[in-house]
Amino acid sequence: MITTEPYPEKCYLPFIFYPTAMWANQYGNSFVDEHLDMQTPCGDYVLYVSIPFCRVRCKGCPYFVDLLTKADPKNKEMAYLDALIKDIHKWSQYPRWSQSRLRAIYIGGGTGSILTTANLKRLLDALCESFPVTKTTEITLEGNARDYDDEKLDYVANSPINRISLGVQSFDPEVLKIVGSPHAAEASEKVIRELQKRGIVNIQLDMMYNMPGHNIDVWRRDLEKLKELGITHLTIYLYRIHEGTPQDKLIKEGRVPEMADRESPMVKMMYREARDIAKEMGFELYMHNHFCKPGFRNIYNDYNLEHVSDTLGIGAGAYSLIDNYRIGTSKDVEEYIRTINEGHHMITTISEKMDRLNHKERYIMFTLQYFRIYFSRYRERFGSELMGDFGQIILKLLHKKLVFMAEDRIEMTELGKEWFLNVVLEFVNPKFWGNKSSRDEPNWSMNVVLVDLLADNRERWLGSVEEKEQLSAV
Repeated sequence: MITTEPYPEKCYLPFIFYPTAMWANQYGNSFVDEHLDMQTPCGDYVLYVSIPFCRVRCKGCPYFVDLLTKADPKNKEMAYLDALIKDIHKWSQYPRWSQSRLRAIYIGGGTGSILTTANLKRLLDALCESFPVTKTTEITLEGNARDYDDEKLDYVANSPINRISLGVQSFDPEVLKIVGSPHAAEASEKVIRELQKRGIVNIQLDMMYNMPGHNIDVWRRDLEKLKELGITHLTIYLYRIHEGTPQDKLIKEGRVPEMADRESPMVKMMYREARDIAKEMGFELYMHNHFCKPGFRNIYNDYNLEHVSDTLGIGAGAYSLIDNYRIGTSKDVEEYIRTINEGHHMITTISEKMDRLNHKERYIMFTLQYFRIYFSRYRERFGSELMGDFGQIILKLLHKKLVFMAEDRIEMTELGKEWFLNVVLEFVNPKFWGNKSSRDEPNWSMNVVLVDLLADNRERWLGSVEEKEQLSAV
């Protein structure tokens, strides 16, 4: 029996990774040479550079890597950067990268902007000397407004960096205090204006809603501030409480207010108001939770997600997609430095190699983050028809009114966008569901939530009714 809702329970996830399960690297240092085709150019690719340091740990953050004080008495930053530059030079020698098109670089973390200006310059020089960086290569520096002084602002404005991402979260000091954010409302506003004054207009902000102590009035003030600042790209995230974090404990102890239910009228209104304000600002919702003005799409995401190109991650805590493997590097900074200085790549975790079907599934799951799949692009990539490969699932989605079919594409309806992640999960290969052993592996914190979800039963999120029964009314 089909209920009024398309699925039993709405799924909320911050990120999608596929295939999800990853395992300890049993091959050691030979993995790159013996299992990855590094001699064949891959076409388009993007590069992620991990700066695995933060000044403080946000109360609700499960992604924390390593604390770095401004004093840095053990010279940790310099030691890490020395190793990172060696690793950059080593990876760049392979034809897979040197003879392909580098579309975007993302310097993240941790906190990309935490580096001193001198070390940031060293990093950019190494990247530009080692990889095929061109004038059209998007280079994003992610980070915290508090890291910018006049020297860094001047350097960034005159460097190859052409896009800034700031994790503002909120412009309300009290809300930031409750969540333990290192971001400061006044600093964020000041740095945005200083960057704009220096000619940098490609500025993206991360904002969160439904944080503890958050309400619709505070959120409206945040959105009005965005209009006033004139930024060009906006990403909104529903605040999550991760089990075992300090914020989780504070809420359970009653010292921090609980968040509103995610399905409450207030939270739904917060999302609607964000969409309305973004539209007033001339933004388009071009992918799930991402808004931008025309010409300011996130190129790194476009190639990583919409085009499903290879991603090379370099640095402690970085993850890659290379030759149909997901591979990861431990977040242990000292181990990373030691391994690189011994002349090796550090590969600590790997997925099974995707077969052709898994690659198609990944393509659909990632491309759907842009709400549509074009038949011609799928055909050009795989030499087969989308409906021929996944027709049964698509008919189910059509029946549930989660997608509609046009002459050249399938596209999510508004209902499909509301149940976005459930729709995406329809394309997970059945062999990956119920994989409880994957929970026992050391896992990247951003990946843990999806590992736990897929270790559960498929029926919880997608229902237990067989497709043929659901299609009987079509």
